[in-house]
Amino acid sequence: MEEVSRDERQNPMLPKKLPGAVFVERVTRQWVVRDPEGNFWILTTMEDAWRNRLPFYPTEDTGLDPVPGHYKHVLGLPF
Repeated sequence: MEEVSRDERQNPMLPKKLPGAVFVERVTRQWVVRDPEGNFWILTTMEDAWRNRLPFYPTEDTGLDPVPGHYKHVLGLPF
């Protein structure tokens, strides 16, 4: 069970952080990551992909396939 911070208990209107997630974009076959703040990023094929990430803005036509969580470690994600 996730531990709730004191600030979140006192103010239920604060946004909750999402768990990070890894996807593969169907058309381009690129890694796409959603960080805990809800932002989407494309990971490059460079070494240290997280540092070299690029913003990604999904549209209605975007097809993201979820990838198992252990890829977070394989990709070196900080969350």
